Amino acid sequence: MGTVDLPRVRCPDCGKAVGPPAREPVCQGCGRRFAAEGGVWDLLPASRDAVKVNEDRAHVEAGLPTWRRLFMHKRYWLEWCDADWLPTIVDRRTRSFLEIGGGLCYASALAKAKAPGAHVVATDVSARYLRHHAVSVGRILGASADVYAAADAETLPFEDGQFDAVYSQVVLYRLPSPARALREIARVLAPGGRYLGIERASPWAWPWHAREARTMRARAESQGIAERPIRYREWVSILVESGLGAEHLEPVPGHRVRAARLRRLGNAMRPIYVAIRLTR
Repeated sequence: MGTVDLPRVRCPDCGKAVGPPAREPVCQGCGRRFAAEGGVWDLLPASRDAVKVNEDRAHVEAGLPTWRRLFMHKRYWLEWCDADWLPTIVDRRTRSFLEIGGGLCYASALAKAKAPGAHVVATDVSARYLRHHAVSVGRILGASADVYAAADAETLPFEDGQFDAVYSQVVLYRLPSPARALREIARVLAPGGRYLGIERASPWAWPWHAREARTMRARAESQGIAERPIRYREWVSILVESGLGAEHLEPVPGHRVRAARLRRLGNAMRPIYVAIRLTR
């Protein structure tokens, strides 16, 4: 894998080179000036779909302090990410890491701890959520990302082939086009780079799928977001559409039921988690 000193940004509006996120870089194409506010860079397109704007609003709900969100609501996710998932794509040879749609971005903090020499970029669609919570999570876990940036997963504001590891967790099912995001992820992976995406596969049997669909539809309509249930076979279609192929999808082994076939069978009545893996 190549060495990356700093992530190279490309303009989310015109696609021209911007350079690394330092000081106040200017797009060489459209002249847009980029700056960080509260430690978070705004690398979002100037014009966004309503669902992307609404995602920002939906993730800045008032209430729980950062530590409680992290250690109470995300405690098991934190453990799984640290012990089971990140070690498959991050080690001390990793020179650059990108987290997509991270929210609290604890994966970025964990990746920085595992690979202190890597340049870690933590992103989410909500700049406000990053400022309010993700920056604090880095301090709480003692390993802050090098860059925090608001970014659209379907139009990643980074130049081609520069990240050794890319990670996302239950993000793609909330996007208007998961296939487009997967193509963007493949684009920014460096040669030899690895991507891991953990997603949820909704129940495939009709009564249970219909019940979950009603719940998600009501939430999506009330918040104006794109969340929807995606069955395992629909994930296969998404991967094919993205150009990756079905071989990159597998059920995440459970602690009690680890066999892939049994996980697929149990998926008839309950959601399971699936892993999307890609190596360049």
